[in-house]
Amino acid sequence: MQLCCWRGYSPDLQHSYRRCECKANVGGVRCDQCKPYYKNYPSCVKDVKDGTLSAWGPWSRWIDQGSCGPSYMKGYNQKRTRTRTCDDSTKNIHGRSCRGDKLEDPQTRYQAVCKTVPWVFISLPKDEYYAGTTADLWMMIKQGSASCKTSRPTWDAPDSGDGKYWRRPRGCTATFDTTKPVNLWLYSDSSNAVYVNQMGARIGTIDKIWYSSGKYVAIEEDENNGWYTTTS
Repeated sequence: MQLCCWRGYSPDLQHSYRRCECKANVGGVRCDQCKPYYKNYPSCVKDVKDGTLSAWGPWSRWIDQGSCGPSYMKGYNQKRTRTRTCDDSTKNIHGRSCRGDKLEDPQTRYQAVCKTVPWVFISLPKDEYYAGTTADLWMMIKQGSASCKTSRPTWDAPDSGDGKYWRRPRGCTATFDTTKPVNLWLYSDSSNAVYVNQMGARIGTIDKIWYSSGKYVAIEEDENNGWYTTTS
């Protein structure tokens, strides 16, 4: 009969077939090592190895969960997420899977950015004798699916000299996002062009302004009416 390692040998067990009878979780011909997935010979306790979670990744950009538009809208929620991964290749028979752990972490915030339009304006260039017009002018404001049109006329034959012509946007009740640009369309009922070098809309307390790339743009009925995108 072979000699058994005294630490892993169980003297109460009968020897058969000239092999050592080892304690639970002990292995080897001489009972001198732990079985696979056990450690700390001779106690040979479970060697627990779980699945491995990665560190959290970076946050995604904020995604709008709504939009402005209706007059009653005050704001909308935004959402962003970060993720991590589960690697179960590190798990053994005693370990736990990380598949059931939280792998996506969402975060939301409310943005109170929907505001009405208290003012609109157009600006005529200096030193241009024909900058003004005899036409009626009115404006459409658009931002994504939100839009509104001011009542005709918003400007009645603006021709009193260069400068900004501020008007109340009657008929425009929609709300717009103060953090985003808007698109502008200037209507005219005449072929008598107006020369415009700026136009804009005040959203809440923030002015959204378009600037002409040249000295001005000549706008008349069905010509150069838009769209013009503001810079902020």
